[in-house]
Amino acid sequence: MNLERTEMILKTIDQLGMVTVKQLHEILKFGTYRNTCRVINRLSPYLNVIRSKQKIVYLNESGRNMIGSKKEMKKTQLMDHILMTNDVYIYFSSPVDWKREFLIEVKSQNDYDFGIKVKGLTTTKKRIIPDALFTRNGYVHLVEIDNTRSMQDNKKKVEKYVDMWPEIKRRFNQSPVLYFFTTTKERKRKLTDWLSKHNLRFEVKTFEEII
Repeated sequence: MNLERTEMILKTIDQLGMVTVKQLHEILKFGTYRNTCRVINRLSPYLNVIRSKQKIVYLNESGRNMIGSKKEMKKTQLMDHILMTNDVYIYFSSPVDWKREFLIEVKSQNDYDFGIKVKGLTTTKKRIIPDALFTRNGYVHLVEIDNTRSMQDNKKKVEKYVDMWPEIKRRFNQSPVLYFFTTTKERKRKLTDWLSKHNLRFEVKTFEEII
């Protein structure tokens, strides 16, 4: 396998963090699934492997050094969450600028400054971390994966987006699209109900709808 192809595959794995061989097959489109397995096996010197319900791979130190990555992954309880995020990545046809756990940090000034900058006026920083962010056709898309969060935590996350939305719009110079991907129809119904009460661009889907 030539160096360019090797680096391309390793960079894809690095971008996703952890990925199943089946997901790589859908992303890389290397012909048959058997051929994809052969390609991944050739890259074994650069990969750590977890054998669960499916074969999961992520970069080892040699793999990170090969592409100059500093993102070290370890076996974690969040593994299912990462793999579900990959399913959304595939659903959106593998966005080039896909970024996991993208920190959005904005400054919020006193609501009563009426647009006048006052020396010494305190500003507060607000932070939120979508599970993924990407752009398409000039629009920013924010992705939230709901698999183990309680519905109370989901409500708090929605409320945080609502609270920060004016600053988020200024940060990106547009109103992004907010997506929630969840596990059941009932959770979808509740998320839709909460989000529809606010002036947000949003969409809620179950994983059953996209896989």
